Order: sequence, then C-alpha cells, then structure tokens
Amino acid sequence: MSLLAGFLLLASCHKEEKIIVDNSFLNFEPTSSPDRIMMSIPSDPASTRAISWRTVYSDTNSIGQIIPLTPSPALEDSAKQISGSYKAWEIGDNKAMGHKVIFENLQANSKYAYRVGNGTQWSEWFQFTTSSNKIEPFSFLYFGDVQNDIKSKGSRILRQAYSNFPDVDFMLFAGDLVSRSTEEYWREFFYAGGWIFGMMPSIPTPGNHEYNKTDSVRTFSNHWNQIYTMPNNGPSPNLDNRVYYLDYQGVRFISVDSPAMGYTEETSDLILNWLEETLQSNPNKWTIVFTHFPVYSCSMGRNNENYRTKIQPVLEKYGVDLVLQGHDHSYCRGQNLENKMTESTNYPMYVVSVAGPKMYGLNTSFWSDRMASNTQLYQNISVDGNKISFETYTVTGELYDNFRIEKNRNGKNTIVIDPQFNDKGDLTNIPERAVQKYDQEQLEKYQEFFK
Repeated sequence: MSLLAGFLLLASCHKEEKIIVDNSFLNFEPTSSPDRIMMSIPSDPASTRAISWRTVYSDTNSIGQIIPLTPSPALEDSAKQISGSYKAWEIGDNKAMGHKVIFENLQANSKYAYRVGNGTQWSEWFQFTTSSNKIEPFSFLYFGDVQNDIKSKGSRILRQAYSNFPDVDFMLFAGDLVSRSTEEYWREFFYAGGWIFGMMPSIPTPGNHEYNKTDSVRTFSNHWNQIYTMPNNGPSPNLDNRVYYLDYQGVRFISVDSPAMGYTEETSDLILNWLEETLQSNPNKWTIVFTHFPVYSCSMGRNNENYRTKIQPVLEKYGVDLVLQGHDHSYCRGQNLENKMTESTNYPMYVVSVAGPKMYGLNTSFWSDRMASNTQLYQNISVDGNKISFETYTVTGELYDNFRIEKNRNGKNTIVIDPQFNDKGDLTNIPERAVQKYDQEQLEKYQEFFK
C-alpha cells in the first residue's frame, strides 16, 4: 500500500464525527439591559477607552458612567456621565440597537470603574487600568483565527489565555475572529469572551472572513465598525478601524487589512504608501505589524505570492521587528533568511498562529524554524526596554515555543531562542480533513522531514 493510500485509508476509517451543537439557548433577543460589551482603544491608550454595547432597538439613549476606582460600593454617587451615540446593530434590521461611548481625558496608569446603559437600565460595573504615557514594560495576548465552533472550542482558548495571564494589557486578534460576519457568529464570539471583553481592550485587524460575499461582490462586515473603535489615522475613512496604528509604551502597532489590498490596485497602493509613511515616521524603538494574510505561508495551497511581493519589501526595508499573522490555521515561526543580507538590516520575525479549532496541514516548503499543526495556540508577548519576549502556549497551557528579540544601542536585533524550541516541532500531524491536499511525493517529503 502506498503512503498516500495509507493516509487516505486512515482518514476514511477515522472520519470526524459530525457534532451538532445546540445553540438554541444562545438565540436570545436583545433586551433593555446592555449586553455584548466591548472595550477598544480609540486614540491615546493612556487617556482614552471606547465602549460598545447592544440593547433593544427602541433604546436610543447611550450613556457611560466612569469613576476613578474606589473600594466603596457607592460608585454611581460620584461617577462622571458621558453621552454616546447609537446606530442599528444590523443595517436594515430593527431588532437591536448598537451603542458607543468614548471616555476621554483619563489619567495615565490609573484604575477606573465604568458602566453603560440608558440612564435607567445599566450594565454591571467593569474595572480597567489605563496605559502609561511613558516607555514602560507591558504584555499582551495574540490570537490567530478563532473563526469556527467559537462557543464550543474557541471559548476555551480565550479563557485559558486570560486565566494564565490576567494582567496583560490587551488582546490582539490577527483576523477571522468569526467565520462569517453574521449575527449567529458574533453571538458565539461574545459568548466565548464574555465579561473579559469589557475589562481588557481588544486590538483587531480584519481577515477575509470579516468580508461578506453576496452575488460575487465582497462587502465588509456590517458589525465590525459597530463593535470596534480604533484610531482614525489610516489612509482613508473607508478603512477606519481596519488600517491604523497605535503607539503603546514604546511600540508602534500597525494594523494592515490584507484582504482590502486585494480589491483594487488603487486600494493596495493607498495602503502600501500609508504603511511606508507610518513606518518611516515611527518614533518608537519597536515596530509590530499585525495582518491576516501571511507573508510566508504555512499550510498547503495557501501561498499568496501577490501579497508577499507587495508588502514584504516595505516590511524589510524599515526593519519591522515582529509580524503577527493568521489565515493558515497552523503555526510557523521564523525569519526565512536564506538569500538575504542579514548584516544590512533587521529582518522581521514572522509568526503565523491559529487559536480556533479549524486546522490545515503544514506545507512542504519548511521555511520556518518552529511549526505546529492540528493544535490550538495562543501567545503571550512581553516588551521590556530593549527586549521582546515571545511565548507560544497550547490551549492546555503548555509552553510550545519561546524566543527573545534583543536590540542593542545601535538598533541591531539579536534573536535568542531556547535550544529546546529551535527544532521542527513535535505537534505536526496532518489533520484528517487535509490529507487529500498532498500528493504521494509531498507526503513522503513530509514524513521524512518530521520523522
């Protein structure tokens, strides 16, 4: 029996059981009590926070109350009240109303409590801490695609990550938060994150699944701009909340909406020109770009040469330190330094990761130094002065990858990798649903590489 036939036989004998999840209890209608509360950062992270929520459609009062944190339960007695805005949760539908409020002029590195509502019906009180207005150490969580089976399996990655690292500053999402930007999927997403979303800011970039396809025309999510409020410093108002940068305690975070770059050459050029200007004017020591499509693909059939040809020269020209990506439903980490002049510049560390349960098989280019497939993962990333520490964990809480980027006084990076993680990886089995993407030669190459 050939190796390919053996793989196919194994797949046929162990077909994934079709699991029917009863989501009927999630089919709740909005009420006058606020739900789906999301915190984001609309401008300066030391002095602003934005909150969005949902209620019944008839509720057109959007109010936030905020107060410096106190142990007294009488929070509402001294809380400052802020008026917000409202808009239909879904365009053309009158079942639910979306609300937003922006808290401004907050004190840096300070603790606050807030609630939102209409003046009569209120959410619970949430607590948070603003960022520092100085260059100080911080950490954040990074998630690849959550996307599918969010209630049943995506929830465990969000909750495990928060349980392990409850003191991180924010959560960064590299696109495909949901499989389709519909009410049903966002319902599961908010169920999975629950009150965490109201306590810890989210910093997202869109994936291709945040776009809807109707009659062969792709349109952007009806929900995204209702949920998130990110800095309006992108190249065009049409790309607000998708293409932006955020300066956070010595790091410039840059969101690049990679699916938008495939629309037209005009949009692509607009984003690339903005990206180059944003990198060129960066006053920070560190630069992290987060985008959905990988520059170097991890999985079979996912190579996006057109995207790589456009964005890679810009990222490497300006020595971006770290590029965080999703889309490939597998894990890869490396710089792919072959045929590059490593003495001339800092080359990015490229990372692709997956948080949710949808899995693909690794490709056979094997460009990266650490890989994983068929494994739910999240990352804890810490920035401290001249060092970025990067840790990848499985959903069971086990450390799977670990490296540091150290920057000297001349701005030159050194990559320091724990020897036990500088290998091919041990979680590299091909998911059953992906076996048929490989031919016999590729399977033999795969088996030889990972033996």
